[in-house]
Amino acid sequence: MSPGDLGLDRITTARLAGRRPQEDDLEAYISFFCDPRIDAEAWPSSFRTPERAQEVLADHLAHWERWVFGPWAVLLDGSVIGWGGVRHTTVAGRPEVELLWFIHPDHWNRGYTTEIAREAVRVAFEVLELDDVVAFTVPVNAASRAVMEKLGMTYEREIDHAGLPHVLYRLRR
Repeated sequence: MSPGDLGLDRITTARLAGRRPQEDDLEAYISFFCDPRIDAEAWPSSFRTPERAQEVLADHLAHWERWVFGPWAVLLDGSVIGWGGVRHTTVAGRPEVELLWFIHPDHWNRGYTTEIAREAVRVAFEVLELDDVVAFTVPVNAASRAVMEKLGMTYEREIDHAGLPHVLYRLRR
């Protein structure tokens, strides 16, 4: 099966497009991933390196190859401004499917994150027919927590992820 068979390699929302990421998205990934405006409490600067951005992009590409879905490169007027979508992950030793997003600071506070996250929820439940999805962030990331709550997600518990405390939210179909 290919992503095209599921209709997942390209999606559109009211203002955004999402497409399967490509290797030449690296420059854009580095641009938003390494932006100094990101609060170090929410995303430590030691994690925000070009090498780490390259690892994340490689992980997204590999996820698509294995699962025929994954995080999309999020485009506004044809330019990559972030990523968002669904992917397999492990939380506290348990397999889960995660909603994830990361939008360039130049585009914060415009509802783009919620818009792409709503599309990810639609895909998770209507296309992939999942029973539930999770999302998590560090406790101080009020913006991501607000997106989770707008989606109707419910706080579940505290977890450790990437060596940092996180809060876990869940949404059931």
